[in-house]
Amino acid sequence: MAKSVTVKQDQLPVKRTLLNKLTSLKDRVIADDVARDSAIMTAFTLLAGLFNYLYQLSMGIMLTPVEYGALLSFFSLFTIISLFSQAVQTATTKFTSKLKAQHQTGGIRYLWGFSLKRMLWASVGLFIVGALLTPLISSFLKIDNYWYSLLFSTSLILVFAVPVNYGLLQGLQRFLPLGISTTLAGLLKLAIGALLVYLGLGVYGGLLCLPIALVATLGITCYYLKDVAATKTEKVPLSGLFSYTGLAIVAIASFGIFTNIDVILAKHYLGPESAGNYAVISVLGRVALFAPAGVAIAMFPKTSDLFETLSNYRPVLRKAILFTVLLAGGVVVIFWLFPDFIINLLFADKYPLVVPYLFRYTLAMALFALSFLFVNYFLSLNRTRVAYPLLGTALVQVVLIVLFHSNIGHIVNTILLSSTICLTLMLLYYLKVNNDISNNTRI
Repeated sequence: MAKSVTVKQDQLPVKRTLLNKLTSLKDRVIADDVARDSAIMTAFTLLAGLFNYLYQLSMGIMLTPVEYGALLSFFSLFTIISLFSQAVQTATTKFTSKLKAQHQTGGIRYLWGFSLKRMLWASVGLFIVGALLTPLISSFLKIDNYWYSLLFSTSLILVFAVPVNYGLLQGLQRFLPLGISTTLAGLLKLAIGALLVYLGLGVYGGLLCLPIALVATLGITCYYLKDVAATKTEKVPLSGLFSYTGLAIVAIASFGIFTNIDVILAKHYLGPESAGNYAVISVLGRVALFAPAGVAIAMFPKTSDLFETLSNYRPVLRKAILFTVLLAGGVVVIFWLFPDFIINLLFADKYPLVVPYLFRYTLAMALFALSFLFVNYFLSLNRTRVAYPLLGTALVQVVLIVLFHSNIGHIVNTILLSSTICLTLMLLYYLKVNNDISNNTRI
């Protein structure tokens, strides 16, 4: 009995030391705004990503492989279009952070109204184009039901408007409202989509939840920006907004091609069963891409603000790289060690072709996650010409998939190759940016 008490007493200093270390770590995270805001956005991004993945996983479980392949091809197309809209968010974030650094609150109100009005019209125009192209889209995806494509087009009505509000929240560094908004959007999509499919609407239900979630998200973000709406508008020059947005669209859309076009091309080239298996590979592998996405979101307005005020922004990037490597690398290791367990846990034996390719695809997504961080860093410094190497590499990836697509392995190997090329180019461009800034030249 005395021995047992002695052991417990000996353990007390160890427990106190561990508790003190954890407390010290928590205090350092709270004091470091990069770590704190990265942690906030990572937590919300993971939660939103969890809801998005639960949406996709629930669709994979509730629908047949053929139906799931059809739904995910539309979902990937929506994601690619959303990346165009993400360029709108990036541009809004950049100019909001610039006006914030200049303490021009009324200018932020003007930027909001200016951008939101134009993006609403652009969204409506995209919906009309999508509706008119319904037969072409359905034919390319080898889907006989035109109503799927037409219903999908309704999700485009607000696709450019909501990112304007996201961009204002991000540029103002209101990460808590931004995280809540994006998380609720994912939760609504999951809940409504699962309910509608359960009620027997099938692919229709999986598609209808998208426009409903967008409408709700627009209302939520407007609520969080009500103080900006109450501010007196002060007209400010927005020179460079359109040129910045144009190149940001090229950069981010190119990145969207990297990480989404493969599912669409797999649906086009592979058989229905193989396309369904490839869809599951992409859903799981992209965890390594989305897990650290919050780090880039938190980094962007900080490096932009420091750049505009001529302060040192490189330490922010170094911390962001560390956090990205830890998060994406952790996912890669888990999928490398336990692929069979993960697939059996989630899908039983429904998708037998996933396991041999999951690690390679996840590794490719981790490399893309690092590239995505660098892209955000360059755009925050007004280095928009990063769009050109991204576009070139994306086109190479598409050409390679078009040439080599006879099985799942060929497409996965192409994705891994293109992710390696992309990160290499980003590192080379980083060296060029540093050299040009040191020489006070403009890229």
